[in-house]
Amino acid sequence: MPESNNSREIAVSLSFMFFGAAILYSVYNINVVEGVNAIYTHNYIIPNFVSAVLFDWRGFDTLGECLILINSVLVTGMVFGRGLFNSEFLKEVYGINKNTTNNNIKNGDMGGFTPIIKVLAMPMSAILMVLGIVVILGGHITPGGGFQGGSLIAGAYILAIVSFGLKNCPVNFSHKFLETLESFGALLFLLFGVLGMVFSGYYLLNIHTLFGISIFPSPLGLEHAGIIPYLNIVVGLKVLAGLSTITTLLAGEKIIMKNIAD
Repeated sequence: MPESNNSREIAVSLSFMFFGAAILYSVYNINVVEGVNAIYTHNYIIPNFVSAVLFDWRGFDTLGECLILINSVLVTGMVFGRGLFNSEFLKEVYGINKNTTNNNIKNGDMGGFTPIIKVLAMPMSAILMVLGIVVILGGHITPGGGFQGGSLIAGAYILAIVSFGLKNCPVNFSHKFLETLESFGALLFLLFGVLGMVFSGYYLLNIHTLFGISIFPSPLGLEHAGIIPYLNIVVGLKVLAGLSTITTLLAGEKIIMKNIAD
């Protein structure tokens, strides 16, 4: 076990050094062309500046952030692994009585939080989920978007896990489901970028109509949303799945049961 931890620490340290050096090299050698914003707004018709800033200006930045989130999930599993928790820490966190035996723990008798916390947590989780959906769907006309909305929905899931535990959580996202959702969101984001390239020649360029039909049905004055709402939706799915996966990794019941029983 110590050899495994040492190998993990060496691998993580080398990874941080390599990527840190690459980032510093890129920052110090970046070439910024002045006046791009003025030229862009002069030559391109946009329905509002919120939509333009969201993806027309930052599409590749958002793509990079999605990749960073994927790396965060990988690093979380790589750094913490099975060595994050110990039995005393978990017994304190999950409110297990000191007299509880290992057999009780293996059978699922984890103690838990008081009923009042559980009663309040479920409505709060529902409110956070609804708010997250609203923030995602209104992201093309407000400062919201996929990252903010996905984080809110993931926060609802995390709140439910903290209150009820992973096994009895009413918001049941399996690890398989989260993997599928994360892959689905990332793949769709890339495909929407290809759609912009096919019809305009530029990757991730916003498209308002397809064969004369509005891509996203909107009220009068907002009909130029194009693919931006769909990009917000898939980014929201990606962020929701990524943050929830990290939570599942850190609160995995099999790991917890094994470490407590040991």
